[in-house]
Amino acid sequence: MDVVVDELKANVSLLAIHPNDAALPSFTPPIEWKWWHDPPPWQSLLDQAPHFQLDRAPIPLESSVRESPFGMSPKKHHEITRMTDYILHLARTRLSHLARTSIRIVDVGAGQGYLTRALHRYFSSPTLALDGDHAQTHGSRTRGSPDGIIHCTIHITPTTLVQAIDDWIPSTLTPSDPAPLSVLIVALHACGSLTPDLFRAVFNLPPNHPWVPAAVIAVGCCYNLMRAPDDFPLASANQSIPSLPPSAFHLAAQIPPHWSDSDKTLAAAKLATQKVVWRALLGRIFSQLQSDDSSAVPDKPATGSTPAMRRLGRLPDAVYTSWPAFLVAASQRIGTDFSAAAEEYSQYRSLEARLENLHVRRCLLGPVVESCIVLDRLAWLDELLTACSRRHDGGGWSKGYEAQAVNLFDQSTGSGRNIALVVTPS
Repeated sequence: MDVVVDELKANVSLLAIHPNDAALPSFTPPIEWKWWHDPPPWQSLLDQAPHFQLDRAPIPLESSVRESPFGMSPKKHHEITRMTDYILHLARTRLSHLARTSIRIVDVGAGQGYLTRALHRYFSSPTLALDGDHAQTHGSRTRGSPDGIIHCTIHITPTTLVQAIDDWIPSTLTPSDPAPLSVLIVALHACGSLTPDLFRAVFNLPPNHPWVPAAVIAVGCCYNLMRAPDDFPLASANQSIPSLPPSAFHLAAQIPPHWSDSDKTLAAAKLATQKVVWRALLGRIFSQLQSDDSSAVPDKPATGSTPAMRRLGRLPDAVYTSWPAFLVAASQRIGTDFSAAAEEYSQYRSLEARLENLHVRRCLLGPVVESCIVLDRLAWLDELLTACSRRHDGGGWSKGYEAQAVNLFDQSTGSGRNIALVVTPS
């Protein structure tokens, strides 16, 4: 953890300055940005990724799941099959003392229910699918759910999660069920603070509860939605980690090591970079046209967010095929005539190269930021397990459980958030 934090500290100026900020006429680059006045081609930076980050190679798994890809993107299909394979592996190894049909399954943030149905198919046990979006729950139901799957829409918190499981458990009971029941809790891409909230729920179960966690497997994502600073850092040993700017958590979703995997991925990276840079250049032009208008000035530190950029919103990829087309679309969205800037593009070439470099250098730090978040969560889980093992009642956990960070997915498939936090019997 220390080397990862040191890497972030050494690059704090990159994390703290968004391209929208750097494009403004008033911007002065930090003294350590030696590259700013003569930036190299940004593609050459992809070989300079920071060294201090977690290895992301996926673990080897026996492939026994044959899920139909119908209705799923290749990325989603990869995630569903790999996660199901991994959970079946746990059932054969660390959960072999439990009969599969006796394990209750709870899918948190179930979405369209692909993982829900896959797990139910292989476990044949009662399954509860929870999501905070009614449209997702409705979509999952309309795709067809076999008997034994219950769908619920709830706002998920540690309290509501436990209550939802408590309310559902009695309807699943059979005379042969052991007591307490074992519940397997899974979450594929638990956004923001949902990952720590899952663990808060199970670690705070009272003694003699009618169910106990068999295991928890959660893949986090959308770190920018975390309740900061409450959920980062979490581990008591990491409270000295300096505050990261909000944009750092956005950057944690980036996977630049895979930008140059193929012509297709490199083209996607070029388009994404061009979007960021052209929008930053537009912010500069707007600030010059409206120098006394606060709409041109970033109002959220280190995020590049301005009232004008929020009005611009997301534009179709097609408008980025040319600078004039982009300006026409921006004029319509923002309500300002940018047509005069169409002929001035050449004067921004030097600034464009600098902003490209800034954006890519920031993205290269994304895996370091995510590594820091994952390592902090793992240390926090170890602290919780140690505290539970010292309690007389053990809480929802008994001695002999451990926490792991497991690389489930292959990032080259587009599954950038590939690390699962897993708590199971040792």
